[in-house]
Amino acid sequence: MRFDQLQDWLEWQESCHPSEIELGLERVASVAQAMAISLTDCQVITVAGTNGKGSCVATLNALLLSAGYRVGCYTSPHFIHYNERVMLNGVAVSDRALMESFQRIDDARADTSLTYFEFGTLAALDIFERSALDVVVLEVGLGGRLDAVNIIDADIAVVTSIDVDHQDWLGSDREQIGREKAGVFRANKPAISAGLTPPQSLRQAAQACGAEFYQAGESFVIEQGRWAGLDKVGQSLERVLPELKLPAESVAAAIQAIYLLPLSTTAIDFTTLATVQLPGRFQTIMADDKQLILDVAHNPAAASYLSQRLQKLPCKGRTFSLLSVMKDKDLVGIVTALREDIDVWCIADQPDNARSMPADNIVAILEQQGAAAISQYRTIGLAYQEILAQMEPVDRLVVFGSFFTVAEVLQLQADSSKLC
Repeated sequence: MRFDQLQDWLEWQESCHPSEIELGLERVASVAQAMAISLTDCQVITVAGTNGKGSCVATLNALLLSAGYRVGCYTSPHFIHYNERVMLNGVAVSDRALMESFQRIDDARADTSLTYFEFGTLAALDIFERSALDVVVLEVGLGGRLDAVNIIDADIAVVTSIDVDHQDWLGSDREQIGREKAGVFRANKPAISAGLTPPQSLRQAAQACGAEFYQAGESFVIEQGRWAGLDKVGQSLERVLPELKLPAESVAAAIQAIYLLPLSTTAIDFTTLATVQLPGRFQTIMADDKQLILDVAHNPAAASYLSQRLQKLPCKGRTFSLLSVMKDKDLVGIVTALREDIDVWCIADQPDNARSMPADNIVAILEQQGAAAISQYRTIGLAYQEILAQMEPVDRLVVFGSFFTVAEVLQLQADSSKLC
């Protein structure tokens, strides 16, 4: 084996390819073919979209497991442990399983260069291929049409809500981005649109490729604690749901996908949805007897949803923010969505992350947007410690802006717990 520690494999993969991102299917498809990866013995659900993908995957996983099915889920990025990306029946795979798969990929690729994400995608597919699963759920990393996940033909494709994000790769408006996301649709297979106001390009793409299109608000909906939708033969269905912790749009689309699978649904336990939640999606934890809300919101639509959630959960004291974002994000849109919800803006640099927006730039935009109470810190760790020291028990801290920001705070929390 090339390496005997997972971290060594991951560090090597980061330097294997000339660029961090290279969209395209030819290289990764050729390696998958050499490894005889096809996933034709199970049902595959591919989930694309800008916001809500993780919630959709979590819902699919929970409901399918409740019915006794064997399920594999691939998501990205991870928060603390890389293994979080590849789950078998709700459990992260072992370091050993990942390293053995990486070695098989390395043997099969010959002189084909792969990105970090492509290595991870192939490892997940390889592990799933060997695990006798009933259903595999694949979350797209970026876009859809040219994402490595799309080398697998989905039996059902879901596109969650779409916002303007990753414009350098996907296009400058929702219509262009929608066309890229719709690249996961397949002829004569269900294509589910979860957003209530999708770009027209989604429906057009489904029609062009001959997919069976299911639109939220038309084919299925969640209203007043009930899901209504269609089964495989077009018959109307209705199910009572518990109070949800995840966004209703994503949950509704996931339920519709399950009812379109060629599998029995009689054993599904919808009460499990009462406890399904995701790290970093309005995740509430306590630190030093103070409330923290962790959310990976990093575009205007996600920030708007975060604002709605915050307003439904009033705070007696002040709301602090710990914000750090990537350079390519619409910070003005994010700040505009949350301007009335944050009392104290705390901005942190991420000196080890070349993609992060410098704190000076963030502060300048906040000042332009009329934010008054602004503090700036050299690192997320320093910001976190100082904010907790300033907070009163009635205050709360909202950590948001990127997966990296939330992940670092989760790691700080994990490290502090070990010391207790």
